[in-house]
Amino acid sequence: MKVTVHIDHARSPVKITAEDMSVIRKSVEEALSPEYVRDAESGIAGFLSDDDRLEVNVLLVSNQDIKALNSEYRGIDRVTDVLSFWSDFEPCEIERLRKAGEAVPIGDVVISTEKAGEQSQEFGHSFRRELAYLVVHGVLHLVGYDHQVEEQKCRMRQAEERILSGLGLTRTQQ
Repeated sequence: MKVTVHIDHARSPVKITAEDMSVIRKSVEEALSPEYVRDAESGIAGFLSDDDRLEVNVLLVSNQDIKALNSEYRGIDRVTDVLSFWSDFEPCEIERLRKAGEAVPIGDVVISTEKAGEQSQEFGHSFRRELAYLVVHGVLHLVGYDHQVEEQKCRMRQAEERILSGLGLTRTQQ
């Protein structure tokens, strides 16, 4: 799969470096590799092929922004670390995009960089590792992984750790 990643960090109160941007892109690309997409149990994954062109938006925001999104879309009045909003396509629409040579927009991953910074300190690893984890976690949700379903939780966690380890972002890496 060929992946295009759009990153918007204009609303992030945390400075995002060129290296952070590179890690975000690599994290999305790895999470959308055929191995992980095929392993998803639901969602859009069942409609994708290895030859598809995919597109993902990553928005880096403040605690205030993500709290407002949680309130508006989930009825939850609190700050969370990551939200995923998948594109709701019918199989015929995906086929139309393929025939037109267009990318299939998978969805949006929204991350509070403030929360990522807090969690990196809490868990004792780097901000970059936490940011990559949240990106991978969000993208896996976009293709159909759901850690709320007990049978899928372990498989999702294993995929996250394999991807991050492959990027050299281990739990002990600073």
